[in-house]
Amino acid sequence: MTLNTGKNAQQPGSWTGDGIQRGAGASTVAEDLVAAVLGLVIVTAVYFDGRAHILGLPDSFFTPWHGFLYGGLLLLLAWLAVISRAAARRHSLGKVARIPGGYGLAVVGAGLFLAGGVADLVWHQILGVESGIDALLSPTHLLLFVGGALLLSGPVRAFRLRDDHGSHARRLPPILAVAGIAGIAAFALSFLSGFITDYATVAVGHAPEGTDEHNVAEALASAGLASYVLTSLILVVPLVFLVRSRIAGLGTVTGVVGFLALSAAVLVDFRNMGTVLAALAASALVDVVLFILRRFNAPLRVQELVLASALPLLLWPGQLLATNAVKDVQWSAEMVTGITILSALISYGTVFVLGPASRTGRRNPM
Repeated sequence: MTLNTGKNAQQPGSWTGDGIQRGAGASTVAEDLVAAVLGLVIVTAVYFDGRAHILGLPDSFFTPWHGFLYGGLLLLLAWLAVISRAAARRHSLGKVARIPGGYGLAVVGAGLFLAGGVADLVWHQILGVESGIDALLSPTHLLLFVGGALLLSGPVRAFRLRDDHGSHARRLPPILAVAGIAGIAAFALSFLSGFITDYATVAVGHAPEGTDEHNVAEALASAGLASYVLTSLILVVPLVFLVRSRIAGLGTVTGVVGFLALSAAVLVDFRNMGTVLAALAASALVDVVLFILRRFNAPLRVQELVLASALPLLLWPGQLLATNAVKDVQWSAEMVTGITILSALISYGTVFVLGPASRTGRRNPM
């Protein structure tokens, strides 16, 4: 995504690169901040609900985590109605309500989420309640994840409508919203989370090729390796978006990575706090590197490519050291060093292949 900062960007009715219309009906920064915070409440509640299922805690509709989940959802839906009414009144549009600019997909997400909730209820009545990895792969739950991600997108898209992006306060709502969306993705793929995997503590045997022992050992190792690669992409992609959209500032990487690492810790009852501390240290170093690059006016392309490679290179050695402090890492030196380098190469390659941000927007009213 790119920021349209040309002359047309300030004219009512012009469009940004991803089809967001500028002009009447924009939300305020305060309204975006409330929406982003409510989104984080919902995402945090989802993780605590996941923790309850993993730990086998008593489950019913009337649990604290369900209260925060559904209460936060209802508050966010109500807030969308409030800011839609405020947008119509503020801009004298002559309407009872007008969805603020950038919040169209949030309303679509709300509809998908509600539809997913109804479908999930029917699914449970017919096929029963899922457990374990089945719950993450349930089609109705995947619909809920997609709807939730769209529901949280409003503050990000609304930010793109403003001409003044210099204030740190203005950049906080989209950063929080992106962290929430990344949190949904990380939860949906938590069965391959680099923050909580301990497959490195399982020795890879040298049984003959084709034997059951060899296949099991390779499968466990492959799952562990995939966890680091996939989590790297879950972290790097949204952070690169924040960099190329000129939203990221000092502390952004630390905040987003720290939120995702701590959220993952919720799922394992905070037994991996060493990993969380290692993640905070690694992301803080990346923040410092990006700060220096910005001070020297490095191109955005350089910043995002440095981020894509530096974060995995600093993050996973710390995670492996923290894991080793609790239980000895059994992987070979080749696997430990190789997965760190491979994660960095894949993250770098993904960002490189996607190319720099486009300088031309498309005219699309959606």
